[in-house]
Amino acid sequence: MTSRTSDKSYNAGRRIRFLAAGIVIVGLLYTGGWYYLANMLETRVATNIAGLQAKGINAACENAGASGYPFRLGLNCSSVSWVDQAKNVSVHTGAFRSAAQIYAPFHIVSEVDSPASVSVPGMAPLDLNWDNLKSSVRLDKPIPRRLSVEGRNVVINQHNPAGAATPLATLKDGQLHFRAIEPVMDIALSFSSLKIADNTVYDKPLPELTGAADIQLANGFALIGKPERDLSVLRGQSGMLRRVDLALPDGSGIAISGPFSVADDGRISGDFKITMRNPESVASTVKSVLPGQEKIISSVVQAMAFVPKDASGAPTLPVTVKNGKMSVGFISIGRLPSL
Repeated sequence: MTSRTSDKSYNAGRRIRFLAAGIVIVGLLYTGGWYYLANMLETRVATNIAGLQAKGINAACENAGASGYPFRLGLNCSSVSWVDQAKNVSVHTGAFRSAAQIYAPFHIVSEVDSPASVSVPGMAPLDLNWDNLKSSVRLDKPIPRRLSVEGRNVVINQHNPAGAATPLATLKDGQLHFRAIEPVMDIALSFSSLKIADNTVYDKPLPELTGAADIQLANGFALIGKPERDLSVLRGQSGMLRRVDLALPDGSGIAISGPFSVADDGRISGDFKITMRNPESVASTVKSVLPGQEKIISSVVQAMAFVPKDASGAPTLPVTVKNGKMSVGFISIGRLPSL
């Protein structure tokens, strides 16, 4: 009896030792694999930067190093820069941190520290600061399947080597979301408490704005590879404005929704619903920004009193656009510029 008990204890102890040894071996193999991948990541980054520099682009990821052991793998840089002298473009930012879970390597989250400096042709150099700027991307081919960017307390200044500068714009919160399921692209953005410096637009003070947009492009994948860098890139596209909304601090504002299409020559067509919350407040703000247009603005407000209203009581006007010509019913009200 004692012998059998001793044998069982011995076998149990041996199994525990084997299990412990197995765990140690697996841990060592996993650790070796993680550091192998980390080394590959650092080598790939260095190779890519060298390739860019060979093309005349001075890119840098200072003090690049892999991090995230044991369950994540990411790249950290103490600062990031991109200088393309041929195109006269430069970007410099603070520290950059990124990471992906080992079990989901194509879903990458990242964060960038301020400050940043940006210089592009046709615009004065800018300095940017923020409290938080982060992104999330789910990689796929030929473009990411999902992309989200969020920023908080963003301040944009015109670059001033002497020091302090008056902000050109401030933003409390901003988000941009992108989703692609071939051939459709969905784009959504929102922002709150956007204040553009007075006298920046039309030399008039501008109110604080809050806005959102939710747009679908029916064939967004056709945009890939197009050389255009302005709205003309939308020529040949169609889609849906699910909602585009711009609001003033008192809650008044304007919203637009409806299907649209853009001809190859840039002319816009669509059937839109335009909803105006508190038209009198909106008109007062627009008059202050566009002096000399008071008569036209007042006429629009008067007309809004006779149009149908939505569930909240806000007047909603159906507007048809055909090849750039806008009309309400059979009444022509103007023309949209071509893209």
